[in-house]
Amino acid sequence: MSKKSNFSEVIKFAGTYVSVCIGSGFATGQEIMQFFSAYGIISIVANLICMVILAYCGASLLEIGKSVKLRSTNDIFSYLCGDIIGNFFKAFMPIFFFCSFVVMVSGAGAAINQYYGISKSLGSLILIILALISIILGMNKIIDILGNIGPMIIIISVGIGIVTVARNLDTFYNANEIIESLNLTKAVSKWWMSPLIYSGLNIIVVTPFLVGVGKTASNKKNCIWGGVLGGLVFMIAGMVLNMGLISDIQNVYIKEIPTLYMADNISKIIGIMFSLMLIAGIYTTAVPLLWSVCSSFAKEKTTKFNLIALGCSVVGFIGGRLPFASLVNLIYPLSGALGVIIIVGIVLRRLNILVD
Repeated sequence: MSKKSNFSEVIKFAGTYVSVCIGSGFATGQEIMQFFSAYGIISIVANLICMVILAYCGASLLEIGKSVKLRSTNDIFSYLCGDIIGNFFKAFMPIFFFCSFVVMVSGAGAAINQYYGISKSLGSLILIILALISIILGMNKIIDILGNIGPMIIIISVGIGIVTVARNLDTFYNANEIIESLNLTKAVSKWWMSPLIYSGLNIIVVTPFLVGVGKTASNKKNCIWGGVLGGLVFMIAGMVLNMGLISDIQNVYIKEIPTLYMADNISKIIGIMFSLMLIAGIYTTAVPLLWSVCSSFAKEKTTKFNLIALGCSVVGFIGGRLPFASLVNLIYPLSGALGVIIIVGIVLRRLNILVD
């Protein structure tokens, strides 16, 4: 394989990893604000810790997908955690993925409603239709779609964060004092827990999907570099966005979609551009979540797979009518705690401490 082809595959894998992690929580700023910004300047250290964890885990999962012959992607849980815990995750993960899919549906409806004035139900329906079409097309098509969207969202998010910090340097320097006077919603009680739980939240989402992506790789080296690059880029964007939120925390903490407020403050054109990227970011996580639910029960491109996808879409539309911010605070911290178990399993497996 040529160097150009290797580079292209690495970038595609990294972009896919980033895209799956972004979702409605990251793209709206709710996730970053609750897990990081609410703790003040020290949260930048938490971002760096999270960066290392996600780079290591992403590379490991992609490589496992390439090198280990698993019967199905969900068998990764038994491979990492043993049969007892693995069986628990196999039973739990479709439920978790579906609940997270509902969060995405709700987030899409809220974003479209807030910026365009379209009813939340119609906004949610648009996302569901796009996600359903995408997973019916198959894994390779999903990788191509997600790998292209992810980098664009990252670039715009970083730009918004940098401009917001530059405009609010005084607030940034005094952020700890300002935050102490505000009633901010925190995902966990201590700042040092946030990088662990946030990493767990992302890893629990991407584990079966990255294993499936790894199967399509031409070699292990591309898997490793794709995972490392994806983890680094995602959390660099998260750190810059976190700094932007901190620098205008007194205004953004009351917003359900803080990043959209920040983008609109820069200019209306940026606001429109970001609103489209925001919806795309939600889409990039909704698709693999729905795919993961369906692939737990059937092989893709089968009639059973497509019927399950249709059924999940209908139920997801109904559940997506629930409030977005409340869903983030309820589902994500619990899911992140369970994801830490998977991270431990990855480390033990890579160190050859876990035996079959």
